[in-house]
Amino acid sequence: MGLVREHDGVRPYDFQRPHQLSRAQADAVTAVVGTFWRTAANFLSGYLRTPVQLQQLTVNQIIYEEMIQSIKTPAVLGIVSTEPLPGIALMECTPSIALSMIDRALGGPGVSAPAGRRLSEIELTIMRRIFERILGFYADVWKPMLEVSTRLTSMEHNPAFAQIAGEGDLVLVARQQVTLDGNRGQISMIWPYINIAPLAEAAVRFQLMRDGSLENIDLRPHDMKRHVEAVPVHGSVLLGRTELTLGEFDQLKVGDAVVLKNRYDQPLTLRMSNRDKFLVLPGRSRGRLAVRVISRKEDD
Repeated sequence: MGLVREHDGVRPYDFQRPHQLSRAQADAVTAVVGTFWRTAANFLSGYLRTPVQLQQLTVNQIIYEEMIQSIKTPAVLGIVSTEPLPGIALMECTPSIALSMIDRALGGPGVSAPAGRRLSEIELTIMRRIFERILGFYADVWKPMLEVSTRLTSMEHNPAFAQIAGEGDLVLVARQQVTLDGNRGQISMIWPYINIAPLAEAAVRFQLMRDGSLENIDLRPHDMKRHVEAVPVHGSVLLGRTELTLGEFDQLKVGDAVVLKNRYDQPLTLRMSNRDKFLVLPGRSRGRLAVRVISRKEDD
């Protein structure tokens, strides 16, 4: 750990949990998710006919087992499929807030039922419709970056029945504080790495392109190829090698012949940027010394 403290930018690497988003990816996802929840808050305010406030709390990468342990049973969980991405995501809502939404949706004052009971089948059906409407906005905010199709596959009350990752895997958790008719609770989105990674990469790329920090190289492959081909590369031919003592070197004079170790009929080596790349034969071309490439030199 001393080495980690001495060098900036070096961080510990956990081989048991290698898959995690970078800081740039997490920030990009946070920005997109913030837009998603703002849109969802506007929808809920109109749908429930009362002001609904959503305030972003945290966006963290935590171990899936710890996340599951933080959810109390019974819970309100929605299993979310985002095709064509692999894996599934999870939407979780505090039961008290869910019951308050249901009461409002049925024309009531938004009074929450006592905590600790499961939702009835009718209440689950109403909550499912609310989740499905919210998830429609989820697909819309990602559309400029990546086409996804969301589908609420099922509703669960026990986190053990909503397995979306391995116990030791990292998941990304975005928590929002919900304020509805004086009641407070949370609503969260949870993604396993396999599901959020493609979205995070697309979000970073979209952000860089929007800010002008990244050119759309996919649309200009010929320009990239032209620039790469124009990069100068230094080339040199090695005639041969030999060894001399300091005394022999001191006695050299004009006209002396230095015998090299390689034979006169052996090919020479063409070096490109100080690396041996090709075998060549010496000669002349248009009054200049030249070499003819006969083969690629195998790496030692």
